[in-house]
Amino acid sequence: MTDSHHRPHPRPRRRPLVAALSVACVAAVPAVVAVLPANAEESAGGPPAFRRVDVDSTVSGASFTSVGQVYAGEQDIVTSGYGALDGGGRPVGGGTLQIYRPGASLDTWTKVTVFDADAGIVFPNATTIDDVDGDGDNDIIVPSGYFFGTDPAAPAWLGSTGAITWWENRGPGVPFAEHTIVSGRAASYHGVQYVDLDGDGVRDILSVAEEGRIAGELTDDAVETHFFKGNEDLTFDDPVVLATDLGGSQPVVHDVDGDDDLDIITSQYFRTFNSATGSTFLWLENQDDDGVLTESDFTLHTIATLADSPAGRGVGMGFQIRPVPDFRGPGTLSWIGTNHVNRCTFGSILPVPEQVIEFDPGTDPTGTWGLTTLSDPATPGPACPSPYHATYQTFSDQITARYGYGQGAPGVFGYGDIDGDRDVDLLVSGDGDRRLWWVENDEGDTTLHRLTGPDEHFGQAGGAVVVDLNGNGTNELVFSSFDQSTLAIWTRDPAPTPTAPPTAPPTAPPTTPPASSTPPSPVPTAPGPTVRTVASSLRVTPGRRVVPAGTRATWKVRLAAAPGGPRRTVTVVFDPARGRTVKIGKLRLGPTAKKGVQQARLSFRAKKRGRLVVTYAGTTVTSTLRDTRARGTARVTVR
Repeated sequence: MTDSHHRPHPRPRRRPLVAALSVACVAAVPAVVAVLPANAEESAGGPPAFRRVDVDSTVSGASFTSVGQVYAGEQDIVTSGYGALDGGGRPVGGGTLQIYRPGASLDTWTKVTVFDADAGIVFPNATTIDDVDGDGDNDIIVPSGYFFGTDPAAPAWLGSTGAITWWENRGPGVPFAEHTIVSGRAASYHGVQYVDLDGDGVRDILSVAEEGRIAGELTDDAVETHFFKGNEDLTFDDPVVLATDLGGSQPVVHDVDGDDDLDIITSQYFRTFNSATGSTFLWLENQDDDGVLTESDFTLHTIATLADSPAGRGVGMGFQIRPVPDFRGPGTLSWIGTNHVNRCTFGSILPVPEQVIEFDPGTDPTGTWGLTTLSDPATPGPACPSPYHATYQTFSDQITARYGYGQGAPGVFGYGDIDGDRDVDLLVSGDGDRRLWWVENDEGDTTLHRLTGPDEHFGQAGGAVVVDLNGNGTNELVFSSFDQSTLAIWTRDPAPTPTAPPTAPPTAPPTTPPASSTPPSPVPTAPGPTVRTVASSLRVTPGRRVVPAGTRATWKVRLAAAPGGPRRTVTVVFDPARGRTVKIGKLRLGPTAKKGVQQARLSFRAKKRGRLVVTYAGTTVTSTLRDTRARGTARVTVR
């Protein structure tokens, strides 16, 4: 989303511990016309046509959208909304979070409210759907806060809206329970990674605290990368700063350099004009050797910079970077990102075009990365109008931010097979451009297409999710627009055929079911029982250990999987830093007091440095319940 609306969020009073849950049936509204690609080449062999379905056009300030299994056996859509703003673009109260459960077709959804404005969550941002409490269903992690809350022009209460909460899923028809990880911060949290960063077997939270301070000032921003250590009792420690002045809204955790630990890779928007490094795309190398993470454990490596410099090529401010599997063919991994600039409004300061970029680390990710622009149009766009002003809506078939301070493009992006040719394409929010785009991948060549139709705007859009929502083998495209307060789907599926001629419109709106009612289950696509699949999680603790050579040491192996069924068995191998993998054997786990959790002790005598690798194959518990394969590792250093 553009920084002009870097989502504010107030906390006018103390929040209740449990959110009120409400359910409503939503009849999605198809757009009047099919949406065509930018070049409108709808002849045979041309780009596909899409039908737009508006799922909900009443999400005030719709901001970010994610898709995942909140309720068993479903692909649910989760959308946050910023709520009402004042004339200065600042929040006047709390935002909202809602889940959309699938019905019989893409045109029918059931809306479930996780929290409304009364919860006081200001500017709820990009959500993460994951099982925080290990009970077999997924919960929702919500970072939030207003970027410019400490601007002297802002109301004082906006200066402490930064928070991260997680909302416990207690089952259909039951209100979500709120749990606070951090709150009352001056900075905003935009996105999180829920991952075991320190290797102790318990997952942690990584996020970036961003404080824009004075909205019109480019050189007073403050940024810190924060680590919240997770504990087995589901609490999180106070944040530890892993990087000062470095980090961006959507950090990613990944083993960038292949040394078997997790690094941090990120794009940066705030504190780039007043940065000592000028880095706008960067990664932080994890060099920790004792399992206690501090700022000194992470080393900066610059990928790209604000402007051309000896440190890297200038690409402007960064919005997002993420790993994209299979983009260059099966088994490959590409690093792709979006910048966030406005070449027509601010070209005299930063003459950088809006673009989607592939970053190539080569054989040494600590060195210079190659950069390739993936979003250049087939025909170069015209020069920016001069003077550039608000009457210019869209003058170019190139990604172009609209006129105005705080307007930047592009924004978030996702990936998947968009056109049905079984390769990986890119789905892109124009954000300040107001249009939606996709980048076609054709055996390594890329072509930019416009998803929205002529004169159709879906500005400051979140989501960009490529997912098969109805299980028919064709992916849908999911976006939510702040400008339009709308959640919508683009699909290549035809509209459902009506079973009877339309009748006169009803004289009264349908009654909203009471909050205690259970949302209807989706219509099965085939006869037979629905199989619930539980995502297994396997942890080996401690995740790192220094042992004397040849001395036996003990680790705890803990599996969270589907409840019931037999005692589970895992296989164990030792993967030395040099030499062949050693098979240790099988380990039978035993039940614990916690439903679905089994564990055992593993003893092993290490003679050389390496890692223990424990693998669980998954189990079919009953005809309607199974769990998935999982793997856990622990690093072993020998002295």
